Amino acid sequence: MTSQRIALWAAIAAATSWAAKAVAIGVSGGLDKSPLEAPLFFIGLTCFVAAVVALGIAATSGARAWMRIAAGVGAFVVGIAFTLIVDAGVGAVASSGPDRHWVWTEFNLWVVALVALAIALALNRPRLPRTALA
Repeated sequence: MTSQRIALWAAIAAATSWAAKAVAIGVSGGLDKSPLEAPLFFIGLTCFVAAVVALGIAATSGARAWMRIAAGVGAFVVGIAFTLIVDAGVGAVASSGPDRHWVWTEFNLWVVALVALAIALALNRPRLPRTALA
């Protein structure tokens, strides 16, 4: 299996896991009320990390091994930084305190999962052969 495919399946799994976590929260009536929250978060986080590392490796296909490893580590750092930036942005826009809806707490997970999925889909897009213009 190629790194592009690993990134795609891991991104799908992260988005699915975090969507299931949102459903569990919604059905149970709020944060910290469902026993499924923690396991689904952990599964999603593991899949997200696998996806961003695989995206870094996939972006450097054809390069030397040390460069691909460095790209994987770099992608991990960028993925976590992006998650923190989105979370800070949501925190700046959304109200804080006891009246804050649980959706705002989960919003950063959905954004980063969808961005990782979009990048993985773009990398897995079929490439048409280029033809010479006559």
